[in-house]
Amino acid sequence: MNYERRIAELRRRMDETGIDLVYLTRGANLFYLAGIRRPLEHGTDHNAYGDWACGAYIGRAGGIELIAPRMGGSFYEREAADKPWIAGVRLIQEAERPIDVLSQTLKGFGTLKHVAVDERTWAQQTEAIRETLPEARVSLASSLIAPMRMIKDADELVAMQRASAMADLVFARSLPILRAGVTEFEVAREIDYQFQLAGAEYTSFETGITFTGAAAASAGTMRTGQRTLMPGDSVTFDFGCVLDGYCSDFGRSAFFGEPPAEYVRVHEVVLESQATAMRLMKAGACTAAQANAAARKVIADAGYDTGFTHRLGHGIGVTVHEAPFLDFMDHTVLQENMCFTVEPSIRMPGRFGNRVEDVVLITANGGVSLNQAPHTLTIVE
Repeated sequence: MNYERRIAELRRRMDETGIDLVYLTRGANLFYLAGIRRPLEHGTDHNAYGDWACGAYIGRAGGIELIAPRMGGSFYEREAADKPWIAGVRLIQEAERPIDVLSQTLKGFGTLKHVAVDERTWAQQTEAIRETLPEARVSLASSLIAPMRMIKDADELVAMQRASAMADLVFARSLPILRAGVTEFEVAREIDYQFQLAGAEYTSFETGITFTGAAAASAGTMRTGQRTLMPGDSVTFDFGCVLDGYCSDFGRSAFFGEPPAEYVRVHEVVLESQATAMRLMKAGACTAAQANAAARKVIADAGYDTGFTHRLGHGIGVTVHEAPFLDFMDHTVLQENMCFTVEPSIRMPGRFGNRVEDVVLITANGGVSLNQAPHTLTIVE
């Protein structure tokens, strides 16, 4: 990944908008811009001393300054070691006040009239910046970075292709677990295990397996995950992984036993809905809302409009859900090398569910799937 080029582009946008400093937490935006890896989620608040002030401080010139807590700061030091665009790491010691460290760091950037902060900045940090720089305007850094993240470069597309290929592989390896009596939880656990075996960093969201049918409906009082697979049930898959920092998001459908004619037709309608949207999704010629509307029309014309209860899809990259969004309200014109999930579904509670999902690359000729797994309905015998 060419992080120096991304930092230069960020600074060009800072110059254009009059933003003097960008503050980023250790998260998706910092990973995208500077290659600093993201933390795995903690089960509880970690609360290292001064962690609210920790992250990256990016001025219009010079290296990126990192602030880190003493406890856990070695991670930041290791991450910075091979990155010449990082100027240094300032550890907050327990004998000093974090706001004093913040003030010293901000002074190093000269006069600051406009500071842009990450969307998920601690409120404590935002208040401290306002206290330290009472005359400065504070805004969101997403106005600069989100448009950059929408368009994927060649290195990103390679990473996303690999993540999608891993989802294809895990789907194929997990299908043998489908048998009478298996629970949704057990199928999800197998998928997560297969991702670990394949070398994923972690799953990109909580793996979703849903059994739907008369048998599953009779167990409606059970928590999701406890339902067991029985003949006549449909199965929908929704899962993904993170590989090299980039996400996949994948969906397919299966049926236990001989599917009724209506379900076969529903599956064909869902596939037609996806294909119709993808044909329309030509760079510069289609908006996110238009793609969503085209997919929905196919399902509505087939008489199942009440079963399509969610948006058609969403942008995907270093996070599994990111702008733009394939919904009613987003009128962003699709551009070449944007990536989206395209995931129509028909869900009829107590009867059946059917969905398909691929990561789709926008090209001049329409959407192209990064997934290679067959779209055919899986039959469980």
